[in-house]
Amino acid sequence: MSRFDDEYENDDYDRPEETDPVIRELRAEIIRLEAQLDQLAAGVRERAEESALISAQIAELQRAVERLRQRQRRDARLLVLAWVMVVASLAMSLFTYLTM
Repeated sequence: MSRFDDEYENDDYDRPEETDPVIRELRAEIIRLEAQLDQLAAGVRERAEESALISAQIAELQRAVERLRQRQRRDARLLVLAWVMVVASLAMSLFTYLTM
């Protein structure tokens, strides 16, 4: 239903049998264009919703990447500590073996 329908509803001069064919065509075109506009507006709303969803997913992925980086740094420090402990253990074993 066109937003212009109420304007023409009570118009005594615009009865279908008395209306100029050009005016009827123009009204039909207005209705078609309004329907197209409504479809475009719905498409814009859908894209905005999808964009918000994608933005939220990107933010979640960025947080996950940061957690993985923190875990990698922690694991690297633990690995260095483990190597230091292995070297210290070997050094102490070698020292004990040589002092006996």
